Amino acid sequence: MKIINFKSLPKNNFFAPEWNYFIAEDFIKNINFNDLSKFLLNKKNKILLLPNTIKKNQISDGYTGLGENSTTSRYDKYNVLLWKNENINKLKKNILNFHKKFLKFFKLELPKELYIQCWVNIMKKGEKINPHLHSVTPDCYLGGHICIKVSNTSTYYINPINQINEPEIYESKNEVGKITLFQNNIPHYSDEHLCDEKGLKIAFDLSIKKFDKNWLKI
Repeated sequence: MKIINFKSLPKNNFFAPEWNYFIAEDFIKNINFNDLSKFLLNKKNKILLLPNTIKKNQISDGYTGLGENSTTSRYDKYNVLLWKNENINKLKKNILNFHKKFLKFFKLELPKELYIQCWVNIMKKGEKINPHLHSVTPDCYLGGHICIKVSNTSTYYINPINQINEPEIYESKNEVGKITLFQNNIPHYSDEHLCDEKGLKIAFDLSIKKFDKNWLKI
């Protein structure tokens, strides 16, 4: 497991900013990602039949820029981990184990309950994911990404405090099987997808609270 830390220098006065944000990366090795990619792509048309996610009376793609005709703009209407498939079952176990590993690094106790909402981002040639974040609420916990099918792109994580003048950015090379966990208020974005074949990444939110029926207890 690789740990990335956005950490401020010691503050010299009461009003100076301070921060301490964490990202973790590892690799999943017991999944057939080619088969998983085909399985997810076969689900695309069924996902697109679902109603769009609505936020503030507007269709929402989570501020990713992937648009209303994407699987991302229905991110809370389905849960990838509820589908029956051998690789999906392995995916669930890997997410759970990585979460345990991440908390162990900080010597934190596991929460009594843990829930997940999981969706798939499918990118066509010329598309990219715009800077966005998943949560800033009091219930904000962890978010994650898993690279399923990628081609010479990166995902960029931005220090939430230092975003504007000279932003502090961590570049994470997108590689098949890479799993990332991050504090869910960390903004992130991706490069433009330039491959003719579709790119796939699974994204998810973890929470110690269940928000609706599509949140799965793991």
